[in-house]
Amino acid sequence: MEKETIYGIHAVLEAIKSSQPIDKVWIQKGSKSKLFELLLNKLRLNSISFSFVPSEKLERFSAKNHQGVVARIAAIKTMEMVPLINEILQQKKNPLFVLLDGITDVRNFGAILRSAAASGVDAVFISSSGSAPLNGDVVKTSAGGAFKVPISKVSHLKDVVFHLKAHNVKIFGITEKAKETVFKKNFEGPLALIFGSEDLGISKGLIKLLDDEAKLQMENEIDSLNVSVTCGILFFEILRQRS
Repeated sequence: MEKETIYGIHAVLEAIKSSQPIDKVWIQKGSKSKLFELLLNKLRLNSISFSFVPSEKLERFSAKNHQGVVARIAAIKTMEMVPLINEILQQKKNPLFVLLDGITDVRNFGAILRSAAASGVDAVFISSSGSAPLNGDVVKTSAGGAFKVPISKVSHLKDVVFHLKAHNVKIFGITEKAKETVFKKNFEGPLALIFGSEDLGISKGLIKLLDDEAKLQMENEIDSLNVSVTCGILFFEILRQRS
């Protein structure tokens, strides 16, 4: 089975909480804090193997800010597209789906998953090619959000759009070329948001399938924001409208 390394005490705690299959945890010798005590208790309660090691060993696992904790888990599982959509549509009256078109930066991907989890997004869809990997960097940046939002990898995002349209889910694109701003839109009802990469935007094939589109209002001659920031703004605007 393919393995992933995650690092950071919060990411490891979230992995335990989400019942991820953890093989082993390495903890820096001499680490002392309430969070470390909590982690140790969780590891013992869940019979997860762990050992104390010098910081040099942790740095061999990752040059990132590991915060004194590294864990090895199986690669994050993704879900099949059709069963996932059907289950959500059966359970939720106004679901929110997110399609990420060409988001390749792991930090952006992780930040998007964090915002998605915090705002109640129901599922995230990515392409199996041309997308950021679901690796330890994503888990770390997402602060556990990668374990809280169902993720589906598909061959073509068009397949997701066609299936959603067949169930009367509105397909909404966020693009700088739109005429109206997002704050003038009504986001009630079943909805799917499509976000494109910062350099290319939403691909032409998906643009043609949109039911509606909008842009963010910009001031001071700024023409765009980081895609993860844009996602966060949209997610919480929708949450505000629906609350």
